[in-house]
Amino acid sequence: MSLKLFLIRHGQTLWNEEGRYQGNKDIDLTEEGVNQAKLTAEYLSDVNFSYIYSSPLRRAMDTANIINKINKQKDLKVIIRENLKEMNFGKWEGMKFEKLGKEYHDELQNWLRDPYNYCPEGGESFKQVKKRATEEIDNIIKESEDGSNVAVVTHGGIILSILVYWLQIPLPRWRSIVLNQGAINIAVIDRGFPYISTVNFTGHLSPSYDGREDRIIKTYSRFRSDDNEMKKI
Repeated sequence: MSLKLFLIRHGQTLWNEEGRYQGNKDIDLTEEGVNQAKLTAEYLSDVNFSYIYSSPLRRAMDTANIINKINKQKDLKVIIRENLKEMNFGKWEGMKFEKLGKEYHDELQNWLRDPYNYCPEGGESFKQVKKRATEEIDNIIKESEDGSNVAVVTHGGIILSILVYWLQIPLPRWRSIVLNQGAINIAVIDRGFPYISTVNFTGHLSPSYDGREDRIIKTYSRFRSDDNEMKKI
């Protein structure tokens, strides 16, 4: 059995723009986010999707519905799956990155050192997220027909956990993959084995390279203690 999975991150929200942790908070797309969703839909307009799955959060559902409107299979219904929700950041949700780095420095460093086991108060660990995300993606694969194209519209943390699982990335390097809003990730699943052809593709969102992803890299780099990773290299 073989199928193609398109793992798509939702478009931009106001909290993305403001640099806040969103997690399970249900935040709408900005005008830019809607435009990103439209550009994603146009880029994928020649793909004949058999199924479109989405997180129940509005930013993902709205992105999925925009993609569905341009899909060649006009009668598809977006399938909602609870386990495609973003990682729950507990008390951190709604906080700006800079404030979190100052007021919860120790907790943040614990999370960056060991996200697999540590979780924000009231939130989830990366271990819990990876478990529900990979189980859900395995269910989606089992439900899909041979040769089908499947869109999964979800969140950065969910896509990241699936890529970490497929690629068997060491957990100290889990943040090494950057996933932008509106990014497309593509994998062919053949007899249970993932062939990943595209990671964090954003060429459809801008006519030329603009280095937009550098902002989030700089943010996480400022938060990470100098000795967190270098000792493990």
